[in-house]
Amino acid sequence: MEVHAHTHTERKKWTHYLWEFIMLFLAVFCGFLAEYQLEHKIEKERAEKYLQSMLLDVRTNIKNLDSLLAQDHAIIDNHDSLVNWLLQDSTTIDRGAFAKKMGAVWVRNFLVRKETYEQMKSSGSLRYIGNIDFLKRTMDYERITNFAQYRNQEFEKKYYTELFIPALYKAYDLICQLNLDTSNHSDTFKMEKIASHHDVLTGNEATQFRNNMGAALTLRLERLKRSLDAFRDARVACVEMEELILKQLEK
Repeated sequence: MEVHAHTHTERKKWTHYLWEFIMLFLAVFCGFLAEYQLEHKIEKERAEKYLQSMLLDVRTNIKNLDSLLAQDHAIIDNHDSLVNWLLQDSTTIDRGAFAKKMGAVWVRNFLVRKETYEQMKSSGSLRYIGNIDFLKRTMDYERITNFAQYRNQEFEKKYYTELFIPALYKAYDLICQLNLDTSNHSDTFKMEKIASHHDVLTGNEATQFRNNMGAALTLRLERLKRSLDAFRDARVACVEMEELILKQLEK
């Protein structure tokens, strides 16, 4: 008869299982923390890249607005002096000299550069910023600059293309019309025509020219001044946005 000896494993204490649980929990928790820190680092790097790109957009807008403000001020000064000319009590008007003084006319376009912000909105990347105040002020910046673009494109440009330019071509004779295009300055024949052009209106023609051209100029001046107001507001918003982005990048 074979006799089998049975060995009994000593039962582990409950504290042993507790320590095993704690070690397992700590291992999982540390892994979670490492993953969280990595994700946080990646999001911070993405946020910095977006902010740097957005800073470039904002600075481009500031540069464009500075150019628009300077150029529109020059146009306003020119048109205002022409209105004063038309307001003079005179039975004649030198249309040739008037056309030369006005020279070429154009409208400057303001198109907001906001590719980075639009990309961040469409991709959900605004969450990388993680700053509610920053997001609110960014939305204010977008609203103000979009309004400036609307003023320029739908308010000023619409009048310029649909009413102002047709009014000029209707009020000018052919040689006066040559002043409206700077490309004619390189054409010797056309420039000789302009130089020798004698075009003085009297009587009813002078009165009609004053009325039509005065109406066209005064309304364009009003449109330009309203655009300037919007451009000034937009520039202030851009400068504030630039400072805000720089502070955010410093964090």
